[in-house]
Amino acid sequence: MIGSYFPKCVAVVALLALSVGALDTFIAAVYEHTVILPNRTETPVSKEEGLLPMNKNIDVLEKAVKLAAKRGAHIIVTPEDGIYGWVFTRESIYPYLEDIPDPGVNWIPCRDPWRFGNTPGQQRLSCLAKDNSIYVVANTGDKKPCNASDPQCPPDGRYQYTDVVFDSQGKLVARYRKYNLFAPEIQFDFSKDSELVTFDTPFGKFGIFTCFDIFSHDPAVVVVDEFQLAAFSTPQHGTTRCPSSRLFPSIQHGPRPWESIYLLQIPTTPACI
Repeated sequence: MIGSYFPKCVAVVALLALSVGALDTFIAAVYEHTVILPNRTETPVSKEEGLLPMNKNIDVLEKAVKLAAKRGAHIIVTPEDGIYGWVFTRESIYPYLEDIPDPGVNWIPCRDPWRFGNTPGQQRLSCLAKDNSIYVVANTGDKKPCNASDPQCPPDGRYQYTDVVFDSQGKLVARYRKYNLFAPEIQFDFSKDSELVTFDTPFGKFGIFTCFDIFSHDPAVVVVDEFQLAAFSTPQHGTTRCPSSRLFPSIQHGPRPWESIYLLQIPTTPACI
């Protein structure tokens, strides 16, 4: 495996506070690590071979999740491409993809991993959330078959997308498909329509968009306008756009500056819009 020290763009999550629970504030953890890359990102491998780097990266993530939960975090946002890496083709990314169902199915992969086929990645993420009682936002690949009756169906007969959220019980509560892909992201498909994806927690309502989405009107600005944004974070450097949020000192997690966890204490009432 090849360890990469290039700090990738990470998942961007809009933190929305439409409903106020028992908490006046909540703790959000944002996390980065040096991704362990496959030896051959542009050469297709077997599902079993693809699981090796995925599991190694989730092993690293597991330590971060446990540490964040121990420090009182209610939710953790993990890096874009942090589970399998980048510089893939459509064919070479395929072994890393899983069927991510609509969250309405009420599914906890940690308890029922085979309900939607072979989903070891979702199972591990679900168990991390459940075992540590923390919401986990992760960037991982989805695959959806299509056929010739769909004029936009790619020649290989499938759509490929990203992003999931598991609640503190390990249940899949959100699935987001990145709408604004950066030029090198040829391994994924543009979503047909911009999605406004939100999920509820005991400490507020959240919306999600990813990396390059932040530079476009849809869905980032629409999410802000429609749901009255209280704060949002760009986890690459643990920053927040809401001045009333408190940034705790980072917890160094590895030898590189970006191998860190940042904790943000954020009000559950709208503080900056």
